[in-house]
Amino acid sequence: MVSESDGRLQLFLRDLVSSYEELEALLFLARNADRALSGSEVAMSLSATAESIDEALKSLAAGGRLLEVTQRSGVLLHRYAPKNEADRLHVSELQQAYDERRLSVMQMMSTNALERVRSAAMQRLADAFRIESGKK
Repeated sequence: MVSESDGRLQLFLRDLVSSYEELEALLFLARNADRALSGSEVAMSLSATAESIDEALKSLAAGGRLLEVTQRSGVLLHRYAPKNEADRLHVSELQQAYDERRLSVMQMMSTNALERVRSAAMQRLADAFRIESGKK
């Protein structure tokens, strides 16, 4: 049985966090909300590759709801800055869930990833059978 809180977290993850790197980067930035950090600083702190963290930060920033991006001396800096209180609450709940029930959060992310794959496959199948008007 999925709790209401877990359901909200799963939807939040589905909509805004699609990879483990994004999750780790987001939670790291949330824990360090008083600082603007470069991708290489985040990567070094998480013992991850700069490329994977740069992609994760780019994806999180593209959503426009969780991160503030600035530039200093040609380097992009990222700061945790949710655009609304609901997102701030979701990230706080996510942090707590990840600290207390990491496996549960990873299962939510896996379920979301499988759903994205299924949805994309169904769309491709539907596109394959789509009859286009005007073609002869």
